[in-house]
Amino acid sequence: MATKVILLSGLRAASTEDGVREWMRGFGPVTHVAFVRDGNAAAPLAVVEREISEAQAFFIVSRISDYWHEGSLVSARLMVH
Repeated sequence: MATKVILLSGLRAASTEDGVREWMRGFGPVTHVAFVRDGNAAAPLAVVEREISEAQAFFIVSRISDYWHEGSLVSARLMVH
């Protein structure tokens, strides 16, 4: 397994790293969560790192993309590097 990075957009301004970490733990262990609030603090991005296979990462992204979380429609993208 390798570190896979999932980028979440569409989060509310009041969303927190701890809240996203707890939500994402419902889909398996989370290594790290960081928020990017530069540019538009009202629309933060979350960078979620996990130690999972590529197949697991694609499955998670497909499950949470266009998912309502805390009243916002969240989009998920797998960062390929």
